[in-house]
Amino acid sequence: MERRINWIIETVSGSYEHKEEDKSLFVSGVSTDTRTLSAGNLYIPLIGDVFDGHQFIEKAVQAGAVASLWQEDRPLPEVSIPLVLVPNTLLAMQQMAERYLTETCCRVVAITGSNGKTTTKDLVASVLATTFDVHKTAGNLNNHIGLPLTVLGMPDTTEVVVLEMGMNHLGEISELSLLAKPDIAIVTNIGESHIGYLGSREKIAQAKLEICDGLSKNGALLIDGDEPLLRKEIPFNDIISIGWSKECEEGPEDAQLIGLSGWTFASRKTGYTYSLPLLGRHNIKNALFAIETGRLLEIEEEEIAKGLKAVPMTPLRLEVTEAQNGMKVINDSYNASPTSVNAAIDILTEVEPDLEKWALLAGIEELGDEEKSYHEKAGEYAVSKNLSKLITVGTKGLWIYEAAKVTSPNPLQRKHFSTNEEAFSYLQQEGNEKVLLLVKASRKAGLDHIVKQLVEGA
Repeated sequence: MERRINWIIETVSGSYEHKEEDKSLFVSGVSTDTRTLSAGNLYIPLIGDVFDGHQFIEKAVQAGAVASLWQEDRPLPEVSIPLVLVPNTLLAMQQMAERYLTETCCRVVAITGSNGKTTTKDLVASVLATTFDVHKTAGNLNNHIGLPLTVLGMPDTTEVVVLEMGMNHLGEISELSLLAKPDIAIVTNIGESHIGYLGSREKIAQAKLEICDGLSKNGALLIDGDEPLLRKEIPFNDIISIGWSKECEEGPEDAQLIGLSGWTFASRKTGYTYSLPLLGRHNIKNALFAIETGRLLEIEEEEIAKGLKAVPMTPLRLEVTEAQNGMKVINDSYNASPTSVNAAIDILTEVEPDLEKWALLAGIEELGDEEKSYHEKAGEYAVSKNLSKLITVGTKGLWIYEAAKVTSPNPLQRKHFSTNEEAFSYLQQEGNEKVLLLVKASRKAGLDHIVKQLVEGA
């Protein structure tokens, strides 16, 4: 974003503290963090539970900020840069993002779902980038702060922006949708993520479908057609269902697994055959969301296919690597839900039939009062897949281990460790070229550090 200070003042209805002539100065981009702020940025001090960004205004000036928003209830600092005073800095940032998005006239693709948001975002962006100037959500900047930061970080030349939308509670997706006003909205699926906050899968579905609140009247909604909760009456006309069921408007045919290289499959709608360089049968459906999005934006099938094959994936999402001891590793430690844990175990059992299959599992977050039961089911599911070895870590990992122990009393199939350091030492010593290891847990478990050590050395 490149705009003059007077544009900011007008957008947020702010008052102004500095020389009048400085209103015509340009700001280039925004930042809420002085550690990553670039020269020329507008500094936006946000107020959080632990830190108040207003405390770091001097650091922002030193880092090269040319102006700053400033919340009216905070004492005015003596600084050399212009200040735009507003009632609420977060709201002001959202107002700026909404106006900037409107002014760029780019088309908006919004993606939500319990699982697969980030992968689908990467696939959609890769397909669209064959034809358009595309900007997408970086990392997990998918909430009420991250989404406006993503929008304000896109160039003026952006033709399509792909926005991931996350949530913990009802109303959050609605807020994001009303800000972004998507032309195409995607709901990848309904799982158990955030059930601890919302209480039921029905409530999760309700929350995800809030993505329709800002959806253009001429837009399209793409849904997981295999999910009954999404096949109920939805207050929107143009709905495209995608799934394995023959009742869906689009779905895969003749899906073939090509080892650790991914899949080939044909489109039920057109018969065109695609290659997908990702593990996981569930990613075929995510790819079809991207394919259908490309069609809606009038991209030819050949170009869509090129985009799928070229997808740059977010690290720690079914990332295949090799440890120094020769053990192959499927690193899926970015996040986890009960559904995605089972899906990852399925992948492990599907690929490389000549290798021993080991799984390293740990805690799954945000599951509420039933979290122990969900972990126990993960242990039972792992055992049912006849893995050569199940390794668990931590307090919640112990629930997985104990359930596996009851289901399968063979001690050679199970190992539990209290700490990641113990698990690493065991894997480093015992892993070898005959093993394929799956690593899966919520990010809080820190299993990505174990993988890093295994690959790069202790």
